[in-house]
Amino acid sequence: MMILAWALVGAQAASLCSEHNSIGNCLAFRNQHNCVWHAIQKNCVDDLVCEDRSNRQRCESEHTTGDGVLWDISTNKCFWDPVFSTCRWTDECVEKSDKAACIKASCAWETACTPVDFRKLPGPGSCQQVCVVPTTSINRPRPAKRMRQFTKDALLLSEIVTTSSGKVQGIKNGSLWKFLGVPYAQAPVGNLRWSPPVSLRWTGTFNATAYGPSCAQAPGYYLGESCRAYTRGKCLGYAEDCLNMNIWTSSTTSAKPVMVWVHGGCFVSGSASSLGYDGTNLVSTQDVVVANIQFRLGAFGYLASDSLRSRDPLGSTGNYGLMDNVFALQWIQTNIAGFGGDPTRVTIFGESSGAGQVSQLLGIPESWPYYHRGIMESGTGSFWTYMNLEAASVNFKKVLTNTDCSSHSGQTQVSCLLNASSSKVSSAVSVVPCIDGCTWAPVVDGVYVRDETVNLARAGKLKPNVSIIAGFNLDDGAMFVSGFPDALTSMSSRSLKSYYSGRFGSNASSTLQATFPVPSVSNPDWLSNYFSSADECETDFSYACSAQWVSSAVGSFGSTAYMYQFSEPTSYGLTLHGDDIGYVFGTISNPTASQSNVASTMTKYWANFAKYGDPNSNGLPVWPIWDSSAALLNISSNSKVQTFPSDSFNGCSFFNTHWNHYGNCVLNGENSVIV
Repeated sequence: MMILAWALVGAQAASLCSEHNSIGNCLAFRNQHNCVWHAIQKNCVDDLVCEDRSNRQRCESEHTTGDGVLWDISTNKCFWDPVFSTCRWTDECVEKSDKAACIKASCAWETACTPVDFRKLPGPGSCQQVCVVPTTSINRPRPAKRMRQFTKDALLLSEIVTTSSGKVQGIKNGSLWKFLGVPYAQAPVGNLRWSPPVSLRWTGTFNATAYGPSCAQAPGYYLGESCRAYTRGKCLGYAEDCLNMNIWTSSTTSAKPVMVWVHGGCFVSGSASSLGYDGTNLVSTQDVVVANIQFRLGAFGYLASDSLRSRDPLGSTGNYGLMDNVFALQWIQTNIAGFGGDPTRVTIFGESSGAGQVSQLLGIPESWPYYHRGIMESGTGSFWTYMNLEAASVNFKKVLTNTDCSSHSGQTQVSCLLNASSSKVSSAVSVVPCIDGCTWAPVVDGVYVRDETVNLARAGKLKPNVSIIAGFNLDDGAMFVSGFPDALTSMSSRSLKSYYSGRFGSNASSTLQATFPVPSVSNPDWLSNYFSSADECETDFSYACSAQWVSSAVGSFGSTAYMYQFSEPTSYGLTLHGDDIGYVFGTISNPTASQSNVASTMTKYWANFAKYGDPNSNGLPVWPIWDSSAALLNISSNSKVQTFPSDSFNGCSFFNTHWNHYGNCVLNGENSVIV
C-alpha cells in the first residue's frame, strides 16, 4: 500500500487538465486535477481559486469560463461580494455556526426555513438562524484573507479496481475499503441536460478518495450534517455534475450480496454522502457490499413536457432521475464483482422518495435485469411518488418563467432551457402544484413510467418473481400534519377539523373524524389526543395503506412480500418519518442500549434479505410472509407479529375507495368533493 497526501489546489495536479479531451473526462477529474471545461474553446483548462476570479460572472461559474455560456452558474463554491469587489469562497459563510463568527466573517445571519414539502427532520416549514452569503452592505467588516490551498489528510490507498469506465483507487481503512465519488456516467450538463445518461470512460486512475458533488438542489434543501456547500478539503457541495456513487466493501475477492441505497428527499433534495447513509457498519458486521447512488433531482431529474420527448429515444417526457437509477444499476451489474460483490444478488433499498423510486423501478422493465430484490421504507407506491402530466405542466411553466424562457416555443424553448442558469432552474422547486405531496416526482408519461405503482401492482405488471420488503413507521405522517411540531401539544378539536378539511376537502371532514376517532386514553402532556388522530390519518394515507396494497398485490401474482411497522420511539418520543434509517445503517448518534439492540436486529433483517431473499435467521423474531394471513412484523425493542387483514388500517378502506381522486395530484385551489 502507499500513502497519498494531496492538495485540492496544486500546480502538479492542474497541469494534467490538458490531457482530458472531453467534457465528460474533464469534469470527472475536476476535483482530482483541479480542472474546468471551457465551453467556448471546448477544452479542459486549469480552474481558478475564488480569489483569482476577476468578475461576478467568472466568480459564480461552476463549469465554464466562457462568457455568455451560463448553463451552470451557482453560488455553491464562490460568490461575488459587490461591496468589496472581490470573489469569495461560499464556505467562508456557511461553515459559521454562531452569529458573532458570521458577522465577523462579513456574512449575513438570517432566518432560513425548510420548504413545505421537506420530508425529513426538522420537518416542513421549520426555521432556524443560519449564516449565509451577504446580499447587503449594512455594517459589514472587510472579510479576512483566506488561505489559497487546503491540503487533505494523508490516506492509505486501496488496490486498484479496473471497471468498464476505467481504473479506480479508493481508501483502505483497516478491513474496510471505501470508493467514494465514483462517476458512473458523464456529467449531465450542456446538451446532456434533460437527456438520458451517457456512459463515461477515462484513462489513468480515478482517485475515489472523497465524496463527489451532490446533485443540484435549491439552497433551502440543505444537504445535511456537514456539507452545505463546496468546502475546501471537505466536500464538493452540489452541482449538476453529480452522477457518482460510493461503494463500501470488506474485500474485492469474494462474491458478497450487494445493497444499493437510493436516498430520499422528496425527489428534490438529499445526498448519497449524508453521514446517516455511511455503509461502514453494514459492511463490517453483515458481510455485504453497499453502494449509495446519486441521481438528478428536482427540475433536473423530473422536468416533463411533450417538447422534451424528442430528447429520449423512447419518447419519455422526462424521468431522468429514474433513468440515472437504472444506468447506475447497470454499471453496478457490470462492475460490482471487481469490488467483491455478487451481481446475481443485488438488492435495491431506499427510504421516503428513495422507496418511491424503488417502487417505480419495480414497474420499469428496463431496470429488471439489474437487481433481484427490493426494500421500500416509508414510500411504497405512495400517492406523492408520482405526478400526472397535468401537475407536471405546472412545474414546467414555473421553470420557463424562472429561466426567462417562457417567450419561446417548441424546440427554441428547449434550447433556451439548455442554456439557462443552474441556480434559476434549481430555484423553481418552490412551486407546489399539489395540495400536498412532493414538489417534483416521476411523471406517469405512458412510456418510462407506465402507470401508478398501485395500479401496476394490482394488474400484475411489477417485476415478476421478486421478493420485497415494504413498511412504514408508526408516526410516519406526524411531521406533515399542519403546524408540526408545535401542533404536537397544541392541536385542538377545531384545528383537527381544519386539518381534515384543508387536506381532504370539507365534505370529507366528518367521515374522516369518524374514521380516526380521537383516542380516549390519556396521552403524555406533550402530545395532544387530537394530534394523534391526525398523525394516524396522515400515516395511513401517505405510507401504510399503499404499502399494504402493493404487498398484497405482489403476493397474489406469485412474488414474495414481507411487511413491517417500525415503532421504536426515537424523535419527540415518537417514531417519525426517517427515524428508521439510523437503525438500518447503524448510524444513530449516541444510541441507548435499547436502540443499539433494535439497530442490530434491523440491520440483520435487511442483510439477511439481501443474502437470501428472506429476512429470517436463527436468533431473530420470526418474520412471516405477508399473505392471506395478513401478518406483519412490528419492529421495536419488543418486536412481535401483528395481523392486519386487507384495508384494516383505519383509513385504508376510505382511501382505497377514493384513490382515483386522492391518488392523483389535487391541484392547489381545487376543492375536494368526497362524501
